[in-house]
Amino acid sequence: MLKTPIAEHHVETEEKNSRFLAELRPVSNETDIKARQRDLKAQHPKANHVCYAFRLMNNDRQIIEGFSDDGEPGGTSGPPMLKVMQHHHLINCAILITRYFGGIKLGTGGLQRAYGGAASSVICDLPMSAYSEWKATEQLILSCGFAEEAAVRRLLTQVGAVIDEEQYTENGPDLTITMTEEASESLSASPLARIILLRPTSGSA
Repeated sequence: MLKTPIAEHHVETEEKNSRFLAELRPVSNETDIKARQRDLKAQHPKANHVCYAFRLMNNDRQIIEGFSDDGEPGGTSGPPMLKVMQHHHLINCAILITRYFGGIKLGTGGLQRAYGGAASSVICDLPMSAYSEWKATEQLILSCGFAEEAAVRRLLTQVGAVIDEEQYTENGPDLTITMTEEASESLSASPLARIILLRPTSGSA
């Protein structure tokens, strides 16, 4: 089961006097992650490194992964963090770890254990109730008549569909909606299915 943290969470660990401030946060793109990295560098000007790893699901339902070692020896911070995220089946989130050097060099293996351990700590410190299960969604345009609009809107709320945009024609509303595959099946099984028209958005494959 792929899962995403509902809100950001912070944990601090220590390894041979080096402090590792780990932050787990939901994200939707790498631009936001880089911006958060810059924010953390500004908040912690005396820190030595702010490393990160992330996993995102794109519109084609492909998992996009990446990391930043931010000056640590190559492969000693980002990759072990990413490996921990993979192990815990995280998606659409990032872990950023701010390191304060404690004066004792950890070595390659020590750094990998420290960053991987900090990532594991911030993930495991959150209860399962603080994660949401990732479900595949699709965006569609729903059309119906004015007479059916109120009933259709109630049905969309019941199945958990989200209305992203509303437009009105002379025949009735065109509602751009996002919903899970389960919600789509429930909608199709409803008696109202015969009086609505569903079609892909222009951006859909």
